[in-house]
Amino acid sequence: MFAPLTLDDPFTLFIVTLASILIIGYLIGRAVNRGRARAISAWLEPGMRTLGGTPLVQAVNRTAFRVKVLQARAPFSVVTASVVLLSREVWPIWLWERLHRNSDVVFFHFTLRHSPRIGLEIVDPTRELGRRGKAQAERLQWPLAARRGTYHLYCPDGHLSAQHMEELLNHVVTARYTPHRVAVRAHAPHVLVSFAFSEIQSGSSTELLRWMNRLVRLLPLNEAGKDA
Repeated sequence: MFAPLTLDDPFTLFIVTLASILIIGYLIGRAVNRGRARAISAWLEPGMRTLGGTPLVQAVNRTAFRVKVLQARAPFSVVTASVVLLSREVWPIWLWERLHRNSDVVFFHFTLRHSPRIGLEIVDPTRELGRRGKAQAERLQWPLAARRGTYHLYCPDGHLSAQHMEELLNHVVTARYTPHRVAVRAHAPHVLVSFAFSEIQSGSSTELLRWMNRLVRLLPLNEAGKDA
């Protein structure tokens, strides 16, 4: 016969205490993430409204949601801001994320009216999202075409002139905002721009969308009727 478990037993007391801490941590983390989601959504809304139409908020799961604008103004067609929050509900995971300086991230996906004539990656390889972009470029066997500060530009040989590469890098490097990755593809979604929210929240989403509008206008696009 096993002796009944009581709180006088150190092991039982440890298990009960640990379970209580995890449950309380989950509830606190869930509440923090709900507040964080509301704050980021409110921050995004003014900029997304400048694109035309009404932004639609869609939940993906407990730590991710997206804000989408359909029939956006030119040069855009569809704009989606996808937000992935840190997993704050499980304290050990949250502490690991904090120790590695990870943050809530925002991914902007742009489907354009006319597809780009080029593919490229502008990445900051000192950041996790930048390293992912670099890995994508290496899988596509795109060479390192230019470098400015911490940013690297990868693209197929002969697709961009030196002047055009300089214009794109200058637009990224001198910006108030610091994207970890800018990816351009000929297929939709045509442009992906990734940020840590902590690095853009001091500005406004309206200014950020204006900056990204200017970025897109630097890209060589196919003419009407010639999209790939």
